[in-house]
Amino acid sequence: MPSCLGFDYGLRRVGIAACDAETGIALPLETHVEGRDGSLFGRIATLVRERDVTCLVVGLPLTADGREGDMARAARRFAGMLEKRFDAAVVLWDERFSSAEADRHLHGRARRRKGDRDAAAASIILQSYLDRLRATGDAGDCGP
Repeated sequence: MPSCLGFDYGLRRVGIAACDAETGIALPLETHVEGRDGSLFGRIATLVRERDVTCLVVGLPLTADGREGDMARAARRFAGMLEKRFDAAVVLWDERFSSAEADRHLHGRARRRKGDRDAAAASIILQSYLDRLRATGDAGDCGP
């Protein structure tokens, strides 16, 4: 299983998840808040280096009928910036309904911070991608 990071990209907050390369299970790491947490790309560089990441999975927020809106275009720009800055495969992955699913997972949690939803959505996006790799037999590859 490749070592991956997953992203739920937003203009203000970016949810970040990572997979355990041995188990292939995605886990929420953190939510980076623009203007509060320093450089997003600096943080990603640290995570890529520390975790020996070979694949970056960016959620692509399509509309319910599969069209791209403003946020999908912003996610594509973010993915393009990742491709330029890091020596890792960058994959855009359909993230429809990941935030709603994250809300269901977090429902009833006693202490829920605003950013928990973003990191949880990133882990759902990444897990969906990893499950597809396993299902297609490409578990060692990062290609879509």
